Amino acid sequence: MENGLSRRAFLGGAAFAGIAGMGALSACAPQRRGGESLSQTSGGEAGIAGASWRDAPAKIGDDEIAETRDCEVLVIGLGHAGCCAMKAAVEAGAKVCAMQETSEDALLFKGHSYGHINSEFLKSRGVPEVDVTEFFNDWQVRSNNRSNPGLIMRYITHVGETFDWLIEGLSDEEKQSIYICYLMEGIPFKREFSGVKTWIGTARLTTELVGKMYRGIIGEAVAGGAEVLWETKGCQLVADEAGKVVGAIGLGPDGYVKVNASKGVILTTGGFGSNEEMREDLLYEIKESMGEQDQISCNLDCDGSGIQMGYWAGGRLDPCMGTMDGAYWYPTDSPIDPIGATSSLWMNADGKRYCNEGFGSTELQAMPGAKQPDGVTCSVFDSNVEELIKAQAFGHMSYDYAEKGFDGLHETMEKAYAGGEQGSADGDEAENTAGADKALMSPPTLYAADDYETLGKYLGYAGQSLENFVATIERYNELCEKGFDEDFGKDPSLLFPIKPPPFYGFAGTKALGVLMVTVGGLLVDENGAVLGKDYRPIPGLFAAGNASGGRFGWQYSTSIGGESLTTANTLGRLTAEYVASL
Repeated sequence: MENGLSRRAFLGGAAFAGIAGMGALSACAPQRRGGESLSQTSGGEAGIAGASWRDAPAKIGDDEIAETRDCEVLVIGLGHAGCCAMKAAVEAGAKVCAMQETSEDALLFKGHSYGHINSEFLKSRGVPEVDVTEFFNDWQVRSNNRSNPGLIMRYITHVGETFDWLIEGLSDEEKQSIYICYLMEGIPFKREFSGVKTWIGTARLTTELVGKMYRGIIGEAVAGGAEVLWETKGCQLVADEAGKVVGAIGLGPDGYVKVNASKGVILTTGGFGSNEEMREDLLYEIKESMGEQDQISCNLDCDGSGIQMGYWAGGRLDPCMGTMDGAYWYPTDSPIDPIGATSSLWMNADGKRYCNEGFGSTELQAMPGAKQPDGVTCSVFDSNVEELIKAQAFGHMSYDYAEKGFDGLHETMEKAYAGGEQGSADGDEAENTAGADKALMSPPTLYAADDYETLGKYLGYAGQSLENFVATIERYNELCEKGFDEDFGKDPSLLFPIKPPPFYGFAGTKALGVLMVTVGGLLVDENGAVLGKDYRPIPGLFAAGNASGGRFGWQYSTSIGGESLTTANTLGRLTAEYVASL
C-alpha cells in the first residue's frame, strides 16, 4: 500500500464537535528595540529554548500611547471564554473593558457542541445526574493526572449551572432545538472500557444559534456597563514595580491604547495553532512523530499572542502542550469514516493487527497508529456491523445512530458491494484514484467482497501483505470465538468475528500534525491565576480557554465530546467572578 492524501485536510473546522472558540488576538509585534521586558526571568521552558517568539519586545513607551482608559477587569479576546468572562465580571459588579482584534461584524465563533453534566437542561431531557467524584477521577485518569486537579474539580462542579447560564437568553423554542448527541431510549448512559468511562451530555447548537447566543451575551455585558474596544489587538501587559500586572496595551485604529485594570487582566485569546514558530517549538511530540518533510498545520487562526504576553510577563507554560487532533490517527478520527470510531479490526500497511482497537477512548485507541509503516491503517468488518456499532462507548467520532440511524450506512455498504473493485466511489473519483491509491482517497471509499482475499486486493494489499491480511482476519476470528483477546486484550464485549459475508473495509492515512486547535497554554491555578516560575500566581494576571493550560494534559481526550467549549465557558466565567471579587 502506498501513502495517499490525508482526508483531514479536506474537512475544515465546522464538521467537528467541541472546537475551541475564536477571538484570538494577533500580536502587535512592535519592533524589538532592545529594551527591557516585563520580567527579568522567563517562565516555564516547555519546548525548544531559543525560539524567537520567546524574546519579549521592548516596552511600549508612554509617549507612544494615544489613549488611556481605566477599568477594574480587562478581558483580552472575545471568544467562548472571553464573552463569558466579560458578562460574569459585569454581573459581579466590576467595571469591565474588553479588547477584541476584529470588528464587531467580523466576530466569529467556531464550534457548536457543549459537553457537560448535571445541567437543568440535561435533566429536563431525561439525562441522569452524574456523580461528580466519579467524573473527576475519570478525567484525571485520561490526562494521566496532568490536569490541574483543583481547576478541573471547579469546572466539573460548576459546568452544569454554567451551561444553563449560557443559554438563559435563548427562547424556549431555541432551547428545544438543541440536540443531545447519542441520547436514545433504551441505550445506557455510561459505558466503560479499559478503565475509561463515557457519559452522554453533548448538547449541539446550530452555528447560527451559537452566534446569536454570544452576541446576546456581549449585548447584555455592554448594557451592564462593559466597554468593548473593537479592532484592538492586545500587545503587551503592564506591570508595576512590585511585579503585579495592572493593565495592558493594545493597538487600535488610532494607535496604542493603554487600559489600566485595577483588579486584573484575563487573557482569553485562544491557542497558538496558526503560529508556525510556536507550533514547531512547543508541539515537539507531534513534530518528532512526523516525517521530516511533514508540516504541522491548523484550521483556526489563533496565533498565540495572549500566551506570548503572559510568557513575557513571567508566566509558566504548560509542560505538556495538548492539541485537538494532530495526535489522532486513522481509522478512528473522522465522522465521515463509514463507521466512525467503531473498534472493528484494524490493520497496518503490512496486513497486521497492531493494537487494542477498543482501548478506552477514540484518542487512546488511535495512538498506536502513529507508529505504523507507510502511514496507512485499514478497518475491516462484516455484515453484523450494526451490533458492533451499538457495542461502542459514546464519545468523539462515534457513530451516532440515535441521530441518523443506519440507513445511510447500509446504502454505502450496498454501493460498495455493487461497485466491486471500484467500491463505493463515484465514477469520477474512481478514475482519479487508480491502483492502491484508490483506497486512500478523501472521503474514504468502502469496499466489499464475499471473501477475505478479494477484499484485501480491493484495499491495495498484495503479496506477503495480502497473505498477512487474510491470516490476521482468521486469527482475529479465533480470538472472537474464544471470547478472549490474548493478543491485545480487547474487551470481550467488543469481539465480533468477521464471518457473515459480505466483508467490508476502508483505509486511510494517519492525520498526524493536522490540528483543530491547541489546548495548552499558560499554567494557571484553580482560580485561573497565571503561575510564575516558582509556581505561585503572578498578581493581576489570569487566563482561561485555550490560552490556559492544565485542562486536558497530554491531548484533548474527554469523556463527553465538546468539553473544550465548556471548559472555556465555565472557567472563563469562574475566573472573572474571582477577579471581580478582589
